[in-house]
Amino acid sequence: MTVLFALVRALHFASLTSVFGAAALLAQSAGIGVTGERLRKPLVWAAVVALTTALLGLCFVTGEMTGDFAFGFAPSAIATVVTSTAYGHVFLARAMLLVGLALLCLGSGRHAAKAVVAGAALALLGLTSHAAAAGSPRFEYLRAAIDALHLLCAGFWIGGLAVLVPELLPRIGDAARLVALLRLFSRWGAVSVAVLIAAGTANAVLILDVPGMRWSDTYVTWLAVKIVLAGLMVALALTNRFGVLPALARGDSEAGDTIPLTVLAELGAALLILLIVGFLGVIAPMQM
Repeated sequence: MTVLFALVRALHFASLTSVFGAAALLAQSAGIGVTGERLRKPLVWAAVVALTTALLGLCFVTGEMTGDFAFGFAPSAIATVVTSTAYGHVFLARAMLLVGLALLCLGSGRHAAKAVVAGAALALLGLTSHAAAAGSPRFEYLRAAIDALHLLCAGFWIGGLAVLVPELLPRIGDAARLVALLRLFSRWGAVSVAVLIAAGTANAVLILDVPGMRWSDTYVTWLAVKIVLAGLMVALALTNRFGVLPALARGDSEAGDTIPLTVLAELGAALLILLIVGFLGVIAPMQM
């Protein structure tokens, strides 16, 4: 059941980060003619998936707490976890946000509101993360805040890529609008990547630098793969910003053929990272 739980977690991260990042970028891009109407239905589905996987995740955690997977789906056990544990209290707050997000996504526009609600639901995951639980309880909320910042920056990057794809496929249409959108995404993306790397480094130190404990080989291996994929995403982003984008602005046809490939490669690497994150959340980072 560990694999199934990891996949549910990965799907939750993918859906929620997509809504947050896409809404955050679209909230700033109306002035350049990108309304996001083509993404309305996908965002509705993503919001529904985020809510559904959050509920499934609660059942898995309940099963872990009770020691019986089947009992994790019992209403009485779920009610006890929701009302009597810190995880349950966070879940309840997130569930209300996710319901509100799904309702917001049913309508057009209001991207800023969608971004705020999705961002809050995403940030609250920091309270139940490995980073928050590692180390001294005195700094629990600081560690949770760092993890929340990490999640928000990753969410903007991944969701922003999702906004770019419909503008690039099946072929580039309005080149001027695309260049303006890419510049907007690149400007905010650069800040997100810088903060993402800093917060991710801090997370790794907080999780793994625990006196008297030994790192789990499995956890460290998957963390290393995640870092390599993140490095690939950074390399692709730098290529787009300093190579492909200026060439596209000059009307270079080769750049027009290259940009869809690099954006799709970035998005593919991001999805692999989210899959790994799903597994990292169910693997103990330390062993005695």
